[in-house]
Amino acid sequence: MRAIAGLLLCLYGAAVQAQADTAQAVEQAGQDAAASVNVKGIRDPDWKPYSAMLKGVKRFEEKHALAPGAELRFILEPRRADVDMHAIALRLESDEAGMAIPLGERNVFTLPVEQGPLYEKAELTVNRKAGSVRWIPYVRSTATSDTLRRLGDLRLACEVHWAIDKETLPFAMRTAMSAMGGPCNFVSQKGTYSFSEPRRIATATINFNGKSAPVPFSGSSFTPPLREQDWSDDSVLELTFEND
Repeated sequence: MRAIAGLLLCLYGAAVQAQADTAQAVEQAGQDAAASVNVKGIRDPDWKPYSAMLKGVKRFEEKHALAPGAELRFILEPRRADVDMHAIALRLESDEAGMAIPLGERNVFTLPVEQGPLYEKAELTVNRKAGSVRWIPYVRSTATSDTLRRLGDLRLACEVHWAIDKETLPFAMRTAMSAMGGPCNFVSQKGTYSFSEPRRIATATINFNGKSAPVPFSGSSFTPPLREQDWSDDSVLELTFEND
């Protein structure tokens, strides 16, 4: 089992990119197989199952102690540089009902919950082609910013993301990943979970109570020490960006 798990992990990738979605390939296959619909003229729009997103909400509530001062929101980000993120329209749709979900600055939104039986099989759709956007948990405590990130916030965002996307993985891969602790707490050093930024990173460090250490980064992605319990949830990651 250990050898199979290692092979599956290698196939899955050495790094689980937060902004690349845990199940990007499987998610895309599901989108391609879905029935064609139209959202303001967009055929086969990008979408997420509402039920999967609610699993992320539940995980947030279970693990809220990681970031007690944060609320759960989500952000829509482009998968490619050529995706136009202006005038994005987000809707919650089922066969029986539908509603528009307001988007804030940078396309951040709060997921409506407890919508009742009319939305049990609903989908979240955006007016962009399938595979164009990423649906990312946005967990920010007060006093954090784009350059200062709290480790507990990042840990909780990872937990929410894994809860949403793991059901789209094949059973064998999902079982192997879970046996290894999941991407937020891999027992193997081969597995990491990275976060992406809209700008290229120049430096990344983590600090707590006078202790400081560099954080691995490459391009616009950084890999915080999520599983290393030597670092408190209140540790702060400081990022600087090129051409800032």
